[in-house]
Amino acid sequence: MKNLSTLLIALLLAGCVAIPPDIFVATPQLLQQRQLETRRYDGITEADLITAGANVLQDLGFNLENSETKLGVITASKERDATHGGEIAAAIVFAVLTGAVMPTSRDQTIRVALVIRPVTDSNGNAMTDKYFVRATFQRLVRRTDNSVFGETLSDPQLYQDFFEKVSKSVFLEAQKI
Repeated sequence: MKNLSTLLIALLLAGCVAIPPDIFVATPQLLQQRQLETRRYDGITEADLITAGANVLQDLGFNLENSETKLGVITASKERDATHGGEIAAAIVFAVLTGAVMPTSRDQTIRVALVIRPVTDSNGNAMTDKYFVRATFQRLVRRTDNSVFGETLSDPQLYQDFFEKVSKSVFLEAQKI
């Protein structure tokens, strides 16, 4: 009976939580990020595009984690060192001045999600051999105090370089080279 009362109180409190009205509004920053993350490819099959994307990710040192080719989704990750000389120097200065320890970045996991979806015409029908590819890069940084923070990477050069490599791989896949 006590568990049922606790559950009812929890449901009642959860029902009182209000969702901000602007939570699903596409801001200019969100639209700009989406534009940065997305490219269109024409004249290649979805299977060849998935293969080209997977090949580029592996060439960049990512380990493929999940691949759902029927949905056009690939996820991959890689582990990297996250130490930064400037951050360590700042931590040393902070420790000398205050006597307190400031945590620094230790290592990071860089994750990428690659989503391939067909281009549709004005009637909502998928067009033949025309696809949008969206890549989203994120990183999770573990710090020396075992805290973790994550962020979506938004460096335009990162996405430009990635999509240039995908374009080259798409060409090779189309030519069956």
